[in-house]
Amino acid sequence: MQVYTVHIHPGDADPMENAILIREGFNFWAFLLSGLWALYHRLWLGFFAIVAVSLASGLLVRLFNGGPEMDFALALLTGIGFGLIGNDLRRRKLAAKGWKMVDIVAGKTYSDAEYRCFANLGSQRIRTAHLGTTQLASPPQTVVSTPSSGSPSYP
Repeated sequence: MQVYTVHIHPGDADPMENAILIREGFNFWAFLLSGLWALYHRLWLGFFAIVAVSLASGLLVRLFNGGPEMDFALALLTGIGFGLIGNDLRRRKLAAKGWKMVDIVAGKTYSDAEYRCFANLGSQRIRTAHLGTTQLASPPQTVVSTPSSGSPSYP
């Protein structure tokens, strides 16, 4: 199962129209194509950080007379690090722009998680007859704990 966070912009007329789902965990494309991935998602500071780390690792290779093995190892470590934090950088950027995380959904595929997201938020909508607007109701606060760990169980 893949876990996604759901982000909406509260200023939109229909917030679910432009909802963004961001997968939790390691991002393979951020690992493989770090700089291009950062530019595609307009993560300018992330891109400049990748460039700075790459220049610093190149300087370290020259300073310690490292060969291509050291260069490859440093590039691999940089890629793995960016793959681990890439999705978190996207979440931070959205939060800085005023987007709100409204739900966490899981699904076997992206489409399955998207369907669950719309089903969850669609069941929480309340029609206000006298205003003619749609508002999100607060979700019920029922949490079931597992006896062994005490942590909440998720569907």
